[in-house]
Amino acid sequence: MSEPLDPVTAGLASVLKSLRTRAGLTEDRLAGTEIALDTLTGLGRVGEFMAAGSTSSQAIIEAVKAAAGSLEPTYSIVADVSLGLRLARDPLDADLYATDLGRRRAALVKNWDRMHELRSAVPAVATPTLRTLRLEIETAAFNALASALTDAGSLWSSSSPPAQAAASGADIHDHTGPGARGGAGDGDPDRSRGGTAPPPLVRSQTPLLLDEFGRIAGALRDSLMRDTDRSGWPHDLRKGSKPVTPLSSSYGIKAMLLLEGSLPPDLIPVAEYLGRAAEEGGYAAHTQLEPRPEVTATVLETLHRINGTAKFDEQITRIKANLGGFEKTRPFILTCLLEASVQLGDDGLTRSLVEDLLAVRRPYGRLLLWPEKVEEDLVDPVASIAHTARAVRALVQASRPAARSIEPPEGAGGEVAEAIDQAAAWLAGQQDLNNVSEVIDRQLTNPNRVEQVYVRHFTAAWVVKALVSAGLPASHPSVSAAVIRVWADYSNDAALWSWSNGDLPVWMTFDAVDALRLASLAATIQSGGSGAS
Repeated sequence: MSEPLDPVTAGLASVLKSLRTRAGLTEDRLAGTEIALDTLTGLGRVGEFMAAGSTSSQAIIEAVKAAAGSLEPTYSIVADVSLGLRLARDPLDADLYATDLGRRRAALVKNWDRMHELRSAVPAVATPTLRTLRLEIETAAFNALASALTDAGSLWSSSSPPAQAAASGADIHDHTGPGARGGAGDGDPDRSRGGTAPPPLVRSQTPLLLDEFGRIAGALRDSLMRDTDRSGWPHDLRKGSKPVTPLSSSYGIKAMLLLEGSLPPDLIPVAEYLGRAAEEGGYAAHTQLEPRPEVTATVLETLHRINGTAKFDEQITRIKANLGGFEKTRPFILTCLLEASVQLGDDGLTRSLVEDLLAVRRPYGRLLLWPEKVEEDLVDPVASIAHTARAVRALVQASRPAARSIEPPEGAGGEVAEAIDQAAAWLAGQQDLNNVSEVIDRQLTNPNRVEQVYVRHFTAAWVVKALVSAGLPASHPSVSAAVIRVWADYSNDAALWSWSNGDLPVWMTFDAVDALRLASLAATIQSGGSGAS
């Protein structure tokens, strides 16, 4: 049997059940309901959405959507359909989101297995009857949903992989008997040596994030290819993958620096290889025909992390020379360059890239967001979650005073702040965190040739990085839902992150580690001091 709910969570589950009737959880329903909504509006997660500018009804709906998306698949599907949350953009059956609860239930039973297949999940129970769905499964789903909504301080889902329970840490029992702080033996070294034993440590029963980071570092080290002239990582970390490249090796080193805090001695040959690998003042991906600015910038930024005093004036000059019209149509290229420029301290290039990145936004209703590309004659390009997240992350880094020694042009600071806030608020409301790909297709000097490079984006990791960078705490439902989605692509056996086709891209593990580290730093601080003396 499941554990009984505490009174607050039980009351919240009851309110949610009441809201499932008719069209479900909608703004109109919340505005016209006789149900007391104080239980919902008083939730910390709802308050965070209201603080970001949402109305109380909008905030309730967004918080419930985010919590529902974080549940294990069966409960998530049931909560989605029962409340009509519309988490699926393209539902299998229009009746799944009908305005009548009975029709929604019938459609869910009809499409039970297929709904789970679309999430690559095995149903927790076999296809239920309508009665079982109504009396048992919906009750369990709403209990889980209420628990997710009230557990505002939890970053990890208990239904997620073991490594996701990493926020618990180790606790120490507080003993108040003799010999404890303030007791008869306080400050008595003889008493402490011969009296009461030190309190036992109560350790987490699941791996800490620190433990899992150790496993990931070990897996990266195992996939390192060592050679006299070329020690580093290939793009795909599966055994026997080739070749080692400067770009993939730079991602490997950055991941190891995050995992272990500094460059360990056994990776010095990799750093030396990166320093030697520059060709004609720059770097290229394996399939590129000559050095490209976005690749050069990425590798230089890694070398800067290894040695913050190194100068790369020649390479930066070449980056500026190769930053042409095509590069300015691709947010991916601009964000790679901007993140590196901030770290390398080139204020002129940083200011220019900020302006270029702001210029490639496109209007979507009243919002200005980033699509995949802004070439001419495109037909209704959609706003890209991954590219908007990358842009937010890069602009936040560029707008931090510590990153620059020169102030932005007059008025630009306000425009950057507005762009960040607007895009971050939009990202916080997005539910589709599926990974995406794009093709960087450069037209070469020879008009009959096009250089094509396939780029893949770990959407959930970038959303975590963007939202946390924009100031959202780890407990925010949109952050925690994205963190859970990051862990969904983690291979516990490999201790690395895997793409949907089974590849183990080195950059994907770096993006995941970077996102999880930022999320762990975004935990709210409980004030415990006694005030100023």
